[in-house]
Amino acid sequence: MLRKIEHSPYEFLQDNALIYDVGSKDITSGEYAFGKPPDNVQVICVDIEPGVDIVADAHDLFMAEDSSVDCVVTVNTLGHVRYPQKMMKEIYRILRPGGFVYASVPFIFPFNKDPQDLYRFTSDEIKVLCEDFECIESGFNRGSASCMCHLLVYFCAMTLSFINKVIYDINIDLFKWLFFWIKYLDIILGKYQMAYVIHAGSYFLGQRPEESDKPNK
Repeated sequence: MLRKIEHSPYEFLQDNALIYDVGSKDITSGEYAFGKPPDNVQVICVDIEPGVDIVADAHDLFMAEDSSVDCVVTVNTLGHVRYPQKMMKEIYRILRPGGFVYASVPFIFPFNKDPQDLYRFTSDEIKVLCEDFECIESGFNRGSASCMCHLLVYFCAMTLSFINKVIYDINIDLFKWLFFWIKYLDIILGKYQMAYVIHAGSYFLGQRPEESDKPNK
């Protein structure tokens, strides 16, 4: 992620904070492009597939009590769940007042069946999806060059596969090697005002408001 975000969700946490990584895929998660969790916190990895701390559906985080979690991180998960709004309501429920949420979502990105690919979100739409939270920072986190690099790999691999899946798979590795340098243009392009027009992913970093503030219905 060559277009850096300003803040990490982890920089706001106190000692012994409890973090839920929802959609983590494995128990080594919690570390992303914005950094790794501090050593003095507890990370609970949650996914629908085995190999994590808790196997659960992101629509129903039954294992967590109301207002019991300090931070929730969910990276590229909302595009795979059937009801993204319901998942965000669950995240709101389990976060303590003043707790933090970081959500990253795909926008211009190849089809990714894991286990199903349902949604894409603009940098405006992620703010609507997270409207119950107070926004600290929001925008796009994979710029134009990274986006085009990724698309070019799959486009060229498919075009030159001659309808052969084996050749297609080989081509993906080949074109990743040939085009890897393109993404580094985001060091420059990521600063352009118009760079939001083509971006691969969007993010939202926010905070659950105090109890006196009610979430939107």
